[in-house]
Amino acid sequence: MNKVLKRIEALQNSETLTRFCQDTGVNYEKLKKSFQRDTLPDSETLAQIANFFRLDLQWLVSGQAGASRLHTRISRNLKECRTTKGWSVEDLAQRIGIPGHVLDQYEKGKCTVSLDLIQDVARKLKIDARMLLSEDRMLTVQVPDLKVFQTANTPAAPKIANEDYISIPLTDSSIAAGHPIIQENNIEDYVLLHIRAAGKRTNLVASRVDGDSMEPMLSSGDIVVIDRNDKKIVKNKIYAIFYEDGLTAKYLERKKHLLILRPINPTSDVQIIDMYENPDPIVGRVIGAWKEL
Repeated sequence: MNKVLKRIEALQNSETLTRFCQDTGVNYEKLKKSFQRDTLPDSETLAQIANFFRLDLQWLVSGQAGASRLHTRISRNLKECRTTKGWSVEDLAQRIGIPGHVLDQYEKGKCTVSLDLIQDVARKLKIDARMLLSEDRMLTVQVPDLKVFQTANTPAAPKIANEDYISIPLTDSSIAAGHPIIQENNIEDYVLLHIRAAGKRTNLVASRVDGDSMEPMLSSGDIVVIDRNDKKIVKNKIYAIFYEDGLTAKYLERKKHLLILRPINPTSDVQIIDMYENPDPIVGRVIGAWKEL
């Protein structure tokens, strides 16, 4: 069997040829003859398959693009950004409209994605598309060895151990808002959060809020811990918003394409964000805070 047909067969996975042609819109008789005679499918058939799976047509025809260094970087970065988001292969595959086994092949470097798919993946993951093309290794941060001490004046209190707390990176507001993977050089410090407060949350970041709109609950410069995976608006919950180059904490309300930012401080104004102009201003829900007293 020629190599083009082998690549098509890999995309077909366990589907019958009939079902594969129905899904992709390819002419069944034409593709069936190509397999029977071991001949290359015509250009229309190849284009239809490439469009359906959103892969690079050049790779489907020649297989050469799959070995490029750029493609290797994209495959690696795609997987790291997806896992940092906390999504499974199937989660992301459903969002971008391709079968899970094909996304798995992308991440393993077995086939090459198209440019439009790279842009779509970036939109779904809410990252800059350049992160998928970056040559820098996007490793998760190595958390320092933190020690937890118990005060001497509470001998009857239950013993605590390092395992009772998790370390959360404290970073600049623009980094917290826009970078799913936080690099070591962007971390100012770490804050500790008890595992009971963290629960099963896996994408936490800490940052300082700006402004006095949440006085007296929060003041400018206070540190908040944000769950970046929790952006569903719930009444009377506080959310971190990246707005006008700063991080602000607000109660939220949404009316169609308008996001309404409601302060606690009665002297502060209600703010409105047009989500057509700024489609993703919510960094996440605030689950804890440290105040300067």
